[in-house]
Amino acid sequence: MPAKSVVSITFYLDVLSSWCLIVEDALDRVRREFGAAAHIEWRISQLRDPLGYTREQLTWYYQRTNAVTGVMLNPVWLESAAQGTRFANLAAEAARALGVTDDRVRLALARGAMFDGEHVGRREVAVDVAARASNLDPAALDRAMDDASVAERIAATSAEFKALDVAVVPAFVLRNPIGDTVHLSGVWRADALIANVATLLRDAEGYAHFGADHPAPAGAV
Repeated sequence: MPAKSVVSITFYLDVLSSWCLIVEDALDRVRREFGAAAHIEWRISQLRDPLGYTREQLTWYYQRTNAVTGVMLNPVWLESAAQGTRFANLAAEAARALGVTDDRVRLALARGAMFDGEHVGRREVAVDVAARASNLDPAALDRAMDDASVAERIAATSAEFKALDVAVVPAFVLRNPIGDTVHLSGVWRADALIANVATLLRDAEGYAHFGADHPAPAGAV
């Protein structure tokens, strides 16, 4: 039997993007539906810093999100228009550099801000939330946030996102083993993600089954 196909899902996000938090429920459904056949990797695409939003504006944005999704987020984390998402993103990427490669740190930062109103726009708060979620030493995490390789990683993945020429995060690049690729931007509903993953899997598995019974002639790809 041919090997099981896997769809890779590259998830571009900003840790403090409201829609990147909203989409997590859809990603959980993708994981339940496809298991190991869908491999999700997150990469940071830094929003502008500072954001330039007042809390009044952010409250309106969150009210609009609530009208669409039924989820009301907490705008208290943003203390002024001079704040941004840089420290939260640095903390998440620094934790990954220190070996915490799963989702727990970025989700703790996102939920701490947008559900609990923690002031993660401040460096010291971002460090505290990330350290508690990861069990990393806060001083080591703080130092890692200043490591050039961490900033370079965020710059590189932010540039990748911009090169996609899509509009907003969350953004997804889905690929299967035969090279089919889907770009999604701003999509947060599970049905859209599930339908695209299923399509890519079906076609890849169709190729694999055909190839198992019909060896390719010389030079065919």
